[in-house]
Parts: sequence; C-alpha cells; structure tokens
Amino acid sequence: MDEDTHYDKVEDVVGSHIEDAVTFWAQASSVLGNLDPNKIYGGLFSEDQCWYRCKVLKIISVEKCLVRYIDYGNTEILNRSDIVEIPLELQFSSVAKKYKLWGLHIPSDQEVTQFDQGTTFLGSLIFEKEIKMRIKATSE
Repeated sequence: MDEDTHYDKVEDVVGSHIEDAVTFWAQASSVLGNLDPNKIYGGLFSEDQCWYRCKVLKIISVEKCLVRYIDYGNTEILNRSDIVEIPLELQFSSVAKKYKLWGLHIPSDQEVTQFDQGTTFLGSLIFEKEIKMRIKATSE
C-alpha cells in the first residue's frame, strides 16, 4: 500500500484491472454534478486512451464538454464519463503556455487552404523541437 493512504477515507472509484485474487487497480469515477471551469480534471484523450490534465472550456450538452488539455494546449470534445476528479497534488499550473508570432495575424477573409498550409509550416518549424524565443509582449 502507498505510504500516503488515508485510512477510513471513502473514495468513489471504478475497477480497472484485476492483478490477482486479492489485488486490483481502480481509477477515479466520472465527475458527478456541476463541472467547475476553474478546476483541473483528468480527461481521457481519444487518440491514445491515456489520461491528461484538462480544464472544461464549455459545456456543450448534458453529456458533452469541450476541454483543453492544459499541459499540451490541444482541445477536444469529451463525454462527461471521460472526465474525472484528480488528486489535490495534481492541481498545479499548466505546463504548456500559449504563444503567438509577433506582428502577425490571420485575416478573416483568408482561404482555408492557406491557413492549413501556414499551420503545417509552423508545425514543421516548432512541433516537438527545442526552440529559443524572445518574448516581445504579452496579451494577458
């Protein structure tokens, strides 16, 4: 057992793996009730079925929410059942920060193909690459 186990504490969990006749693994249950946009949750990312920290950006329906994975910056629409509470020790600031290229903007009348080409080009320059940046201004 973990050293930080709180005895007599009741937790809502869902069994996820049976190791042997007396040992099992469990994950946090889905969040019930209202979701707090200021709180950090765990979200099950659809592409790899792994859990990542996320914040709820928008409640789309009773069953669907738009979330942002705060340590990467990407967004996704999740089922409520794929959003779980996470421990207090994981409630810290995001790892990823948002940046924008200085002096550039996307015109509202830009063609979609040009936008896609620009996104692909930017990705080829920076995605999963170590880069140096000079911060010119902040917008927040």
